[in-house]
Amino acid sequence: MYLLILVLQSDNAKFYVQALNTTNMKILFTILLFTFGIYLTNANAQNIKSIEAEGNLESPKPCGCIELSAVTSENNPADILNGMGKCIEQKEFRKAARLFAIAGVYGTYDSYRVKDKSAHQALLVLQSNIFSKVSEDDKNNLLLSLQGQLKAGSEELSEICNAIRQVGMPKYFPRYMIQHGLQALTGKSGNGLVENFNSQESWDLSLKTYLHCGE
Repeated sequence: MYLLILVLQSDNAKFYVQALNTTNMKILFTILLFTFGIYLTNANAQNIKSIEAEGNLESPKPCGCIELSAVTSENNPADILNGMGKCIEQKEFRKAARLFAIAGVYGTYDSYRVKDKSAHQALLVLQSNIFSKVSEDDKNNLLLSLQGQLKAGSEELSEICNAIRQVGMPKYFPRYMIQHGLQALTGKSGNGLVENFNSQESWDLSLKTYLHCGE
């Protein structure tokens, strides 16, 4: 089984989730969610000037608290995590966990196709933005749901993996991530995507590396 460890430091708004394998199997996933200095204290925030490119972390089609099957391949991780946040507010932790899962797979896929490596932290920042607003009790309840549904080899995980495959690989342009990187600020030319990108191979890899689907 997997042991998920959550540590919250409310004073500096840092949220960590780490999945540890307790049966010598591969680690399911490790997430380090950092909320940047702008969230540390109100006093420090007043001294910080935020500079970001248009479209950074954008959510053009935000989801509500929906079932995983209702997500479309046109929804980016920002859209989906918005829905996860709504589910947490409504105490719908089963739905929230499943939206967390597909947002992570989509974000992983995007990290394979976006050229600027400095942009790849976009998923972590989006997750951090959601968790920074969640109460301790709700974090614990979400954690329990994640433990139950994302256990390697379980029927629940197999169902989630199949549902994500049914939704299909992303069809949106990953502007939310491209515009999060340094190259978006330097005005570097190009569309920001990796050339000769193998979409099917990367899709399969995203399912395997983020959720361990098929193992």
